[in-house]
Amino acid sequence: MLLHDISQSALAAAVFTLGVVIMLELRAIGRLRQSLDRDLGRVFEQLDLLRIESQQLLEGQAKGQAPPSVPVVHSVPPTARGDEISAAVRLAARGAAVQDISERCGLAKGEARLLVALQTARAQRSGMAG
Repeated sequence: MLLHDISQSALAAAVFTLGVVIMLELRAIGRLRQSLDRDLGRVFEQLDLLRIESQQLLEGQAKGQAPPSVPVVHSVPPTARGDEISAAVRLAARGAAVQDISERCGLAKGEARLLVALQTARAQRSGMAG
């Protein structure tokens, strides 16, 4: 009987420890999600600022003002996930939805949304130039 009581106590302690670990992991995931949301919010704020700046430049050009020098942004070289990102860029260029890009290419929804926003901006810019 004593052995049974000891094993029950050990099992209860293990279950309690596992519960504490799961709670700590959930808390860490929540913090990670908040951090990711905050960082993605900053990225989209910067994209909005770039969009506004480019609209102002286009309006200035339409009024005949000389545009100020603007640095040229070059694309980033492909990474180990280059094939996935290339496929996602092609899907975004064809007008695929964020959900489709995320599921087909294995990207996070934030990454897919960023690609769609960039492709939309690129299409608008080429439509205005053409």
